Parts: sequence; structure tokens; C-alpha cells
Amino acid sequence: MGRHYAPVFGIRLTRGPAVAGQLAALPLALSVALTLHSIAGRTAVVLLVAFWMLATQVRLSDHCWLGGVAVAVMAFTPASLHSLVALDLMAGVYLTAALLKVNGEYLCTERSAGRVVTAHYLRLLGLPDFPRLVKSVPVAVIAVELVAGVLACVPGAERWVLWLAILMHLVFGVSGNFPFSVVAMALWVTVFAPDGRITLTGDAWAVGAGALLAGLLGLFGGRTATGRRSTGWLVKDFYQGAVYGALCTVAVLSPAAGTAGAGSWTPLVHGLAALVFAMNFALVMAGVKLEWSFAMFTSLRPFGRTWLERHRLRDWPRYYSLSLPSRMPKSLLRDIDPTFLYLATRDENVVHEGVVFHLEAVARNHRVTFAPQLMTPVPERRVLVPADSPQPAPRRRVLDYPAVVPKSLDHRYLA
Repeated sequence: MGRHYAPVFGIRLTRGPAVAGQLAALPLALSVALTLHSIAGRTAVVLLVAFWMLATQVRLSDHCWLGGVAVAVMAFTPASLHSLVALDLMAGVYLTAALLKVNGEYLCTERSAGRVVTAHYLRLLGLPDFPRLVKSVPVAVIAVELVAGVLACVPGAERWVLWLAILMHLVFGVSGNFPFSVVAMALWVTVFAPDGRITLTGDAWAVGAGALLAGLLGLFGGRTATGRRSTGWLVKDFYQGAVYGALCTVAVLSPAAGTAGAGSWTPLVHGLAALVFAMNFALVMAGVKLEWSFAMFTSLRPFGRTWLERHRLRDWPRYYSLSLPSRMPKSLLRDIDPTFLYLATRDENVVHEGVVFHLEAVARNHRVTFAPQLMTPVPERRVLVPADSPQPAPRRRVLDYPAVVPKSLDHRYLA
């Protein structure tokens, strides 16, 4: 905690502000949101969430970006619009996530992220691969997300979409992504909260029962990448599952969707949401960005044979190969996570120039260098090789592309 060698937004904080942003910003934002309902309080919440994002490094997960957008929009719009805003956000997420998966890489290859993740999770559970099941997962995920997105656009179908979302996000959560499921379900609670007021039609004990059930599912179904979980991991899996279960129950017990309160504002809200998601989708398709795309497990790559032939762009982000210095100061490992440093300097990987820029700045403080070497893709060989041209210095850049990618364009890679 406190390290900040790969800032998402290209601004490297010193250790004190980095610690404050990573540890205190979100709890403080929640406290302010619950106690100060004035415009000043809402502005403070947005600033604290932005500060937390500024302290984030390596990548900003889709659920973080989704939650940040929701907080920023709802902080400065009337409460009567919040349900409609939440519904439009979820419709946009489901539709774009489904459409961005419709590519040969995701649907038809053994490198498909849907297949890779499913097979890996089954192995962690000690189950066989079930080849037919694994091959069907990409189509099933696209179908469920597409149906959920379309139904979310149909007035009066909110309850049907909610049940579909609960099942879908439960699968996503238990298999390793409860944070996204929690953010999504918090937005569904908002959909069923007219004027921002949460109303339950059943007994409160049901919320506790839902929390306990989902917590146990998270406890027994959750795994780490290696399968082993410490006590802290077990507690985290149970806690995240319990939060998700409580939110699901609150949404189910809420009497009706609150989208009718938007009145004459409804067409404008729908139009703005559609425009934002269409622009995001177009930027991904054009190869201008990859991160923050609501494109979970799409098999999109920063180079490759699908849509994103990055080398065709005139100013695409540069990637560099790095090597460990011959002398490794112990103090350097206090500023850079050793696990990340190992990943970034492996021979088969290359690193985004925005990260290299800051890694080199840290290295210079310790009087060493990672000897960055510019790499360029060779489509015929399906690999990145050292560039023949003069070696330009890495630039300070926002991480709208992944921080570390394989040299091989055929390597399994989850964006």
C-alpha cells in the first residue's frame, strides 16, 4: 500500500497522498454521502472518489469506472432521475459488453477469454473441463448479456431483468468478480428506489438470509488464481458475497421500479446515455482505447487479428521490453511491487510506455535503469520485436491500454 509506480491517469503521487487515496478516500466518501446531503457534500463525494481513482494504479477495473460514473452523474442530478440513470447505465453495460464479445477471437478460438476463465475455474474446483460446456460459455454469456440489455430497454420489464441480472452476477461473483457484481447490484437497488428512497415490502430478516446464503456461496465457491486462500481471503469472499446477497434481497423486496418519476426528462436521459455508450463503443472499435470499455472478457488485444490492429494507428501507445538491472537495490523493492516487477521484466512480456515512464523515474532515484527497448509488432511473425528505428523515450500517458502484454500475439491474454 502506498506504492504508485503505474498510475492509471499518468500522475504519480508521493507515498503520503497515495496511502490516503488508497485507504481513506472511499470510506470518507461513504461517510460524507450518508451525512451531508447538500450540494457541497455531494461535490465532496465526487472529489473523494476522483482522488481514489487518481491513487489507483496498473488498471482501473470496469466496475470502478462504472461506479465512478454513477456517483458523478447522480451527485448533480435530481433524485427523481436516479432510477432512470441507473437503469440506463446497466442497459448500456450489458449491451456493449455483449456486442464487444461478438468477434472470432472470443467465440471460436481456444484463446477465448470465456473458455480460458471457465476451464481454469473448473480446475480450481477440482472438476473436469467439460469440453462442451467450456465451448458453449462464450455464446451463453453473449446471449444472457444481450437479452438483459434488450429487456432493460423495454418499459415494465425491469423485474425480469433483475432476476436475470441476479443469476448472471452471482455466477460472475462466485467465480472471482464479486466487486463488479456488488456495484451492478447497487445500481439495481437504485433502479427500484423511487426518488432515492429504498422501500422494502417484506420482513427485514429476509435481507439477512440473502446475505448469509450468498456469503456462504462466496466462501465455498470462491478461489484465488492459484486456488489457495488465506484466512483473509476467506473472510473477503464471505463478506463480498454477503454484501451482494443483501443488495439482491433489497432489490427483490422493493415494490416497483422508480423510473416513472423521470417524467418529461426520460427522453433526454435515454438519449444522453445512448450517446455516451455509442461513443465508448466507437472508440474501442476504432482502436483508440481498450481500458474502461465495459468489455469484460472480450478477448480484445492491443495488437492482434481481431479488430484492434494497433500498429495501424499513427500515435498508438508504445510498448517497451524491460530488463532487471545488474544491481538490484533493496530500497527499490519498497517502491515497486516485486511481483509486478517480475512480471514487467519477464522476457515474454512488454510494458506500456506510461508505466515505463514512471518505472524509470523510480529507478533513477535509486541510480539504476530497466534499460527500456522499444518494441514493434510484426504481424507476419505474430510477435513484437525490437524496433530498428531510433529509441524514443517513453512518454507520460494515461493507461487507456493494458499495462503489461505478451510479446507473442498468439499468447492467451485477458484484457
